[in-house]
Amino acid sequence: MIDLSVLVPTFDRPGLLRSCLASLAAQDLPRGAFEVVVVDDGSGPAVAAEVATARTVIPDLVAVRLDTNAGPATARNRAADASSGTLLLFVDDDIVAPPDLVASHLRHHAGGDNHLAVLGRVDWHPDLMVTPFMRWLDRSGLQFAYETWLRDGPVEPPYAAFYTANLSMSRAMFEAGGGFDERFPYPAYEDMELAWRLTGMGLRLEYHEDALAYHRRAITLPEFCARMTRVGESATLLSGVQPGFPLDDSLPLAGRRGRKRRLALAVASRVVPNAAQRAAWRDERYGAAVAAAYLEGRTRAAVAAR
Repeated sequence: MIDLSVLVPTFDRPGLLRSCLASLAAQDLPRGAFEVVVVDDGSGPAVAAEVATARTVIPDLVAVRLDTNAGPATARNRAADASSGTLLLFVDDDIVAPPDLVASHLRHHAGGDNHLAVLGRVDWHPDLMVTPFMRWLDRSGLQFAYETWLRDGPVEPPYAAFYTANLSMSRAMFEAGGGFDERFPYPAYEDMELAWRLTGMGLRLEYHEDALAYHRRAITLPEFCARMTRVGESATLLSGVQPGFPLDDSLPLAGRRGRKRRLALAVASRVVPNAAQRAAWRDERYGAAVAAAYLEGRTRAAVAAR
């Protein structure tokens, strides 16, 4: 077995996948110290072309193609099945890895503790223009908790920050837990559900800022609201799959406002001349839109379950 396998699920984002694989090809480790496994989750031909191109710089790239889109839980499980590393490093296809990312994860696992998972930091890529919404998203804690409560060292409870955009763990622990629950179709709560099960088996999670990766894709408010609708649906699924999971809706619903207030904020956050007041109403508008999207997902899932 090799030391570590980098597992990359991807679906119809060839440009982002190109950047991700190029960064993995440029890691400052000798060939053979790690492998890269890409699972094409039912994409169009452009992704297959990117994988073929990547083989010219990563000759031992392992590629798996799924006939239909099944979601990241299934794709990551298939990647793990096809891999051979004693450690598994999960990254998303919109991640760009600095040259020392894999070495950093290997260093933090040097003690050989199979119960340890390592969470690395994800920052916006330096080439991106960070918008006011993206800054608000960092402060909100709705995507990641890097800017809110996470600090270097142990994370308690482990499932609270089990982010598989940049996270490594032992194959032994992953297989003991049975992998991701493939009933989750979206990238939402499928990672926390696995961590919930693994926590009961002795999982420990440590956050290490030096295991840094970059998020290559900018996010807009409409895009994030669409994601939060799926998060709401997944939250309802999580409650059914793991009734004991301490699911807390307070964060995504913190900005909840009525429809009239949301419409008023949409106008005021653009036309009010006072910059500080305009920024405050803009932030309130973000929170209100996100809360409405999350609630829509929760409602949609509840109706579907009847």
